[in-house]
Amino acid sequence: MSRDSNTRDVESTRIVNPDRIRGPQARGVRLSVIAGADAGQSGVFAQPRTIVGRSAGCDFRLSDPTVSSFHLEIGASEDHAGIRLADLQSRNGTLYAGARMEKAVIPSGATLEVGSTILRVDLDAAFETPIADMHAFGELRGKNPAMREFFSTLARLARTDLSILVEGQTGTGKELAARGVHDSSMYAQGPFVVLDCTAIPGTLAESVLFGHERGAFTGASERRVGVFEAAEGGTVFLDEVGEMPLELQPKLLRVLERREVVRVGSTTPRPVQVRVISATWRDLRTMINQGKFREDLYYRLAQARLTIPPLKDRPEDIPLLVYHFLQRMPANGQGARAISPEAMAELVRREYAGNVRELKSAVERAAMMAEGAVITTADLAFERMLCGERARIAPAPSSGGSTPSMAPGPNEPLTPFKEAKRTLIDEFEKDYLQRLLARTGGNLSRAAALAGIERHYLRDLFRKHGLRSDD
Repeated sequence: MSRDSNTRDVESTRIVNPDRIRGPQARGVRLSVIAGADAGQSGVFAQPRTIVGRSAGCDFRLSDPTVSSFHLEIGASEDHAGIRLADLQSRNGTLYAGARMEKAVIPSGATLEVGSTILRVDLDAAFETPIADMHAFGELRGKNPAMREFFSTLARLARTDLSILVEGQTGTGKELAARGVHDSSMYAQGPFVVLDCTAIPGTLAESVLFGHERGAFTGASERRVGVFEAAEGGTVFLDEVGEMPLELQPKLLRVLERREVVRVGSTTPRPVQVRVISATWRDLRTMINQGKFREDLYYRLAQARLTIPPLKDRPEDIPLLVYHFLQRMPANGQGARAISPEAMAELVRREYAGNVRELKSAVERAAMMAEGAVITTADLAFERMLCGERARIAPAPSSGGSTPSMAPGPNEPLTPFKEAKRTLIDEFEKDYLQRLLARTGGNLSRAAALAGIERHYLRDLFRKHGLRSDD
């Protein structure tokens, strides 16, 4: 694809912000090239993040050949007193005061060495950051300003035919965002087909994507359609697209450009009408700099690019999510449907490496194994034991209450490791089995199904702890 074609792709993807309510103010940045191939070039950017590089997709584009396609990202710091920068693993780095920077906050008026270019960065005038008045989109929930903005942008994108790239950490809800866009789009009546790019078999990758004819290769005993034909009239969701093999990327690009596929073993093109939504936890711009992802494919996939904030950046969303998960529990199943204020406070203080997915699992485990109709802190302590967790919980505010600690104090005597481990396992097993019996009314088959273990092994555990001796 030519540079002019890339430029048209990128320029055609600019999204007009939807109507929003007034939000807090932020600072813009002013960029000025004071030496190098683009000396005299400058620009003011009233936005949270500004990308600098050679690519047509950058906000501030340089022609310096020593600058990477996507070189660095800059924006005002949270306190609006300095400028935050992040180098995107550029080839020649970003230098400040002679030192190579990866992530840093620098003062306004600082000069950076970006390849052979000297770039001055200054804080500029404040601008309002609008906040969308939405607290949900599809199955996603959130009242954090960044999430409300995310929902509003998804809602507007759903009315278009643009390809969308959703970025975010594992477990933040990228697939739910894609499903929400599909359900709100003109493709809603068509299928929603998911392709996990981490699980594409190397030798059958083309067949998975584009299908194959009978006899096309050894083992091809019948004709098969690929994911694009299977999604005709609907949406293809490319999950973890950053894991797609480099040799497969030009073939995917060809499909996106021509809107047609050729099955393996055939020479006949077949038109396909699908929308493509992609997701990744990787930074594809960094991968482009490293030669691991095609820049022209990136433009096709990222006609609109959005990022879901991690859960740690929006703790105010946790209560909303907890209540949502409790409401979604099966109506005919056993388990708690409410939570105590103390238990909710503990969930808010926890750390979630797995983001919303981990929170959802914790709530469902606690609800299913709760002693009563309301989840308590004791139920959460048991839930931590159930999943092997060891209390990644921030200290509670000093209010007279406390959360039971799972770890011994520094001055308590230590028993031998094997003995301590065996005792802890025995205590866990007995407590778990007692709750399991109570929950299933002593029915061994139901207990085995709920616990997810073999019936004969569960029977042995019951006998070991003296809980029942019959079959």
